[in-house]
Amino acid sequence: VAFCRDGLGMALAFALGPDRQMREDAEGGVFATLEWQGAQLMLQTVESLADELPVFARDQVPAPGGTICLRGMEPEPALARLPPDCVIRPPFRQWYGMREACVSDPDGHVICLGVPDGVPDGVPDGVPDGAPPG
Repeated sequence: VAFCRDGLGMALAFALGPDRQMREDAEGGVFATLEWQGAQLMLQTVESLADELPVFARDQVPAPGGTICLRGMEPEPALARLPPDCVIRPPFRQWYGMREACVSDPDGHVICLGVPDGVPDGVPDGVPDGAPPG
């Protein structure tokens, strides 16, 4: 939560403790909702999630994993707030037309921050979103 709040500039909307009661802050919480420009990101601890969905228990092999992508978040302002060792990949242009940067939070989650940056590679100029001309 602190990473998203302090590093990515999101605001804590609310947090829940293990007793499912609202908390003033996320310290010791098991669930939190953060907000950024009208969007919400909901985070839940592995232990809390495993209580509901046993497939998420830490001892499951293979362990569930993935990447969180925040489309519409400019990478540079967030990178300026984060410690350099959090940056996995500095801003770069993806083949699908996004300028992205990838960071890692203290729990090892990969978070990609990106904004549209022109037409995807291989798509003719003036064709929106890769739609065929016509």
